[in-house]
Amino acid sequence: MGQETRKLLDEYEVSDILGRGGFSVVRRGIMKTSGDRRQVAIKTLKRLGPSAPSGIPRSRGDGERSFASFKFPTRRQVSVSDALLSNEILVMRKIVENVSPHQNVVDLYDVYEDQNGVHLVLELCSGGELFDRIVARDKYSEREAAAVVRQIAEGLGALHRANIVHRDLKPENCLFLNENDDSTLKIMDFGLSSVEEFTDPVVGLFGSIDYVSPEALSQGRISSKTDMWSLGVILYILLSGYPPFIAQSNRQKEQVILAGDFSFYEKTWKNITSSAKQLITDLNHP
Repeated sequence: MGQETRKLLDEYEVSDILGRGGFSVVRRGIMKTSGDRRQVAIKTLKRLGPSAPSGIPRSRGDGERSFASFKFPTRRQVSVSDALLSNEILVMRKIVENVSPHQNVVDLYDVYEDQNGVHLVLELCSGGELFDRIVARDKYSEREAAAVVRQIAEGLGALHRANIVHRDLKPENCLFLNENDDSTLKIMDFGLSSVEEFTDPVVGLFGSIDYVSPEALSQGRISSKTDMWSLGVILYILLSGYPPFIAQSNRQKEQVILAGDFSFYEKTWKNITSSAKQLITDLNHP
């Protein structure tokens, strides 16, 4: 007899929606088999192409997750959703093998697959997005910004050592583990990430213009510099409350980014230390 297909709803209660993406939805889940009813985040990656479910085995007893039976779509089958789905599975496999557990990178607990798509069972980060805290606070002090940037840099360091480039680093993709002011910050959402071995070209068509690097815009070889550029943009926003690259249209903004053309406006930046401004300049140098 063949292996019995595992079903998400047999092991998890799935409840409210936590967020949505272009080809995904994230819901809260509760593990039925745990005594403490552990809560998780369940990210469903929708498959729109013709590939049939392939059945992904549960975690092995030693805690190592296995992706061996996931069926990646063939080149002639690929739709945009399948390309992004396969890319995120590929990157998460790499993270599980070479990064996890890391305090500043979201952890993956399990994977399921059915006719609705692929379900990633992830660490639940209930403290909200860094973006929301920036909006609520207007801007951060240098000490507060340093604590945030240090955590993101720690997570990026682990990813880069594993030859993973996030490629879509922004405050919306950094979530706090809980609601405390000193909460751990986690990097997540790896659907647009690049790995050294393989990245589908369609992945490069997506991204967030405010945080994109010159090398990504010029379609050159993506490297860790792409993420460090985005980190510089985040630091600028934390300290000022607005983005460094401002233009009337996305086309003009691309030109401003390619030139590395930004300013430290006196009214906002007069009380910010020269070392903080130098760090931003170093990170956002084309």
